[in-house]
Amino acid sequence: MELKNTIWLQLFLLLNLLILSNCQSTDRVDENLRIIEKLSGLEGVEFITESGDTLYRQSFKLMIEQPLDHNKPNGEKFMQKVYLSHLDLNRPVVFSINGYNVNNNRISELSNFINANQIYVEHRFFGESKPGNYDWNYLNIEQAAADHHRIIQLLKKIYKGKWVSTGISKGGQATIYHRYFYPEDVDASLAYVAPLCFSAQEPRMFNFLKSVGTKECRARIIRFQTMLLENKDKIMPEFIANAEKRGYAFNFLGGIEKAYEYAVLEYVFAFWQWQNLRCDEIPENISEPTQIIEHMEKVDCISFFTDETVNYFRPFFYQALTEIGVYTYNTESFAGLLEYATHPDFNFTMPVGIEAKFNDTLMHSINKWLQNESENFIYIYGEYDPWSAPAVQLIEGKTNALKMVKPKGSHRTRIASFYEDQQKQIADSLNKWLSE
Repeated sequence: MELKNTIWLQLFLLLNLLILSNCQSTDRVDENLRIIEKLSGLEGVEFITESGDTLYRQSFKLMIEQPLDHNKPNGEKFMQKVYLSHLDLNRPVVFSINGYNVNNNRISELSNFINANQIYVEHRFFGESKPGNYDWNYLNIEQAAADHHRIIQLLKKIYKGKWVSTGISKGGQATIYHRYFYPEDVDASLAYVAPLCFSAQEPRMFNFLKSVGTKECRARIIRFQTMLLENKDKIMPEFIANAEKRGYAFNFLGGIEKAYEYAVLEYVFAFWQWQNLRCDEIPENISEPTQIIEHMEKVDCISFFTDETVNYFRPFFYQALTEIGVYTYNTESFAGLLEYATHPDFNFTMPVGIEAKFNDTLMHSINKWLQNESENFIYIYGEYDPWSAPAVQLIEGKTNALKMVKPKGSHRTRIASFYEDQQKQIADSLNKWLSE
């Protein structure tokens, strides 16, 4: 009798499980149909279904029509690429801004962190989001912010809940700029490793690199750079061989000799930005030129100056040299050792026929707003990342913004980089802002 009851109980549980599973499957199909129907109703939006992440019910690639000039909405248009990862119509939305091109859908750390739908946006003038009329005057932070505003307004017709914007590096900068122009578009923002520069040759970088890390490590880096410049004739053949092997060309910069010196100057910045290697791994002699070049490749200070990289990043360089700022190199430690890079800058990256003219007015206005008016912001930085030198500087008591700096952190610093109690601090702030 007991055995029969057990069998009947198992059958009953199995039947209920099948019914529940079928209901969930039906709900999933219905939800997918609902989101497709809603996307179909958006004007100026084309979309295709993409293979989704395991976290999401469905993913889509969207191409959204945008005005080249938002001040003339009926003028020339271009299509902007956006990825939508759909979880639930009632969940929050993470609006993830990429400052560059987007090759594929990438689920952000923040989307996982708060279990949210995600909208992942490619920046104008990058990737597939390029206008037919490549008028560089329309590549500015106000026009890009208007792109992001329009996307949010369109997709808020579908997602009625809370919104959080986020971005990394240049995407983090774009996140800040968007909130400056459209502070009510989202409920909170998290900007990762986002500098706020006031110059195309940001001087705060110089002082930062004179004090970052330990005195011993900084001295070892200077010795290595000096050794490279003093022994250029011995290392240059391997530098040329490496360029030929990897297909590097340096025509925009002005040739391989100049590229060698720029790579030496970039070394210190790249070393601290990425921290791909430890200080004790920096070579102390030039007995093996091949290993020297391999070391420089691991630090990632050579390919940055190739024609391929310049072409890829040219929209960034244009913005950096006109509005959002960038760094240059301090050459005082290498007096008499430089022949081609005596006055280094990034002007060689500019589009043909366009002169770099930096205007810092808007950056100072944004800084004033961030310090005195912006609310519900989290800024994340790495202590050893040179981009932290021009980090957002908050005024205590002015806003509720939270700034987190990871000790010894790099440009790769994320929420997961922090200890659990610090992650909880971030989570508590987001939960508070999203529940208000």
